[in-house]
Amino acid sequence: MAGVTGWPTGTLRDVAAPKGLVGGPFGSSLGGKDYVGHGVPVIRGGNLSTSSAFDASAFVYVTPEKAASLSHNQARPGDVVFTQRGTLGQVGIVPADHERYVISQSQMRLRVDPARADPRFVYYQFRSPAMVDAIRNSAITTGVPHINLGILGSLPIVIPPLAAQTAIADVLSALDDKIAGNERAARIARDLAAAEFDRVSAENERTCALGDVLDLVYGKALPAARRRPGDVPVYGSGGVSGTHDRPLVDGPGVIVGRKGTAGSVYWSPTAFYPIDTTYYVRLKDEKLGFPYAYLLLSRLKLDTMNQDSAVPGLNRAHALALPVRLPPVEAIAGFTERVRPLFALRDQLAEENDALSALRDYLLPRLLSGALIPVRKNGF
Repeated sequence: MAGVTGWPTGTLRDVAAPKGLVGGPFGSSLGGKDYVGHGVPVIRGGNLSTSSAFDASAFVYVTPEKAASLSHNQARPGDVVFTQRGTLGQVGIVPADHERYVISQSQMRLRVDPARADPRFVYYQFRSPAMVDAIRNSAITTGVPHINLGILGSLPIVIPPLAAQTAIADVLSALDDKIAGNERAARIARDLAAAEFDRVSAENERTCALGDVLDLVYGKALPAARRRPGDVPVYGSGGVSGTHDRPLVDGPGVIVGRKGTAGSVYWSPTAFYPIDTTYYVRLKDEKLGFPYAYLLLSRLKLDTMNQDSAVPGLNRAHALALPVRLPPVEAIAGFTERVRPLFALRDQLAEENDALSALRDYLLPRLLSGALIPVRKNGF
């Protein structure tokens, strides 16, 4: 990679195709009453994020006839979609899963001029922390913070030569593709372990209270100001919330949300620090094993046991009193041996994705600024 500086600059409007920058439908033109089970997908805020290109797992749909009536509010593969109100800074690039989409009232769509921009380069530019900050700082703060097409179109961007844009987007896309592939493999490993749990559950022969085989131990407060640099994951009820230099619990282990995201269940392959919004699992019966305990707790729907109407909370005594059915000890031992490589694969993929994400986030601002440029044998 060779370093250069001084990319040409402009605004987002400069790279838009004619009529390429549009907003979502007005008012009651599109709402819950229009959603159907299948048809043309609607892009909403839940499909966008600040960390991945697109989430296609949570679509709602409208009929083709309804989509036709919203022809000015449609998107197609390769378009870039931005959140207008709500979680500002969210951006996504539309995948090729469908020929057309409808954008919701809270989204805006950019269709780039292919002679001026690679949509992936624009997408990555709007993923950068500096651009997310620029969007939030430009928001209209009366009522719900929001931006409009005028604000979005006037945001300053860098506009390198098209070949350079494509080369940079190729590097970042390759990293994201590898991360996405690892995530798919991890989901397969998780599903195979769950299927193995279901298979061994067919041998259930004994019933006891959950508290007979494990305990839920209170985590310990660790405010951000008291955390020291380290690589020990700190778990809150919403998952990993930071790091610290010393663990509270040896790994592997299982964490359960106590306050906030009550009833959530997390697996930690390494030593960890559960804070006071969580419980961590201590096995009373070592033969149960943490992999079995993790899947058992995941199936108990602890998140439905809210005992606090003000702040969602999981009552420890009620949870430990839940009846559970267990297979013979020998069956659990066999299960643990069979799923061990699946858990190891998930852990390995998660560690690899952490490294890939860190590399991508390191490269992102340097590639976008021109400080680093991918060099090809034949130029860009």
